[in-house]
Amino acid sequence: MAGQGRGCSAVPPPAPPRILLVDDEEGFRFAAGVALRRGGYRVEEAADGKVALAAALSARDAGDPFALVITDIRMPAMSGTELIDALRERGDRTAVCAITCFGDQTLIAELAGKGCTEYLEKPFDPVELVAWVGRQLGEGGG
Repeated sequence: MAGQGRGCSAVPPPAPPRILLVDDEEGFRFAAGVALRRGGYRVEEAADGKVALAAALSARDAGDPFALVITDIRMPAMSGTELIDALRERGDRTAVCAITCFGDQTLIAELAGKGCTEYLEKPFDPVELVAWVGRQLGEGGG
C-alpha cells in the first residue's frame, strides 16, 4: 500500500474567477476589493474606464480574461456606459455588472440595451456584494 499514488499527479484546482472592479472612489474600491478577495476572487482594480479598458483587453489578449467587470457608471475620463460600449466595440463579451448611486429607470434601460442586465445600487454591504457576484457568476452565492 505504501507505493500507491506514485506516478499520479494531482490536478490543481481551477483558478478563482478574475474580477475587474472599476470605480473612481478609492475608499469604495478598497472595501469592495477586500470583500471580494476574502470571498475567494482574484480582483484587479481600476480608477476609471480608460484604465479598465486597457486592463480588460490586455487580460483577454493574454488568455486570462476577467470573468466579470463590475463598473461604476459615473466616473471621470470614461464613464461605465462608455466602458461597456468600448469593450463591445472591440469584440469583448465579458459579463458586465453596474454599480451606481443613480439607478433610475432610464439608466436601467440604457444598461440593458448595452447587454448589462444587472446592477447594484450603492450603498450596499460588502457581504451583499460578494453574494451578488456569486450569483452573477452562477456560483449560487447568497
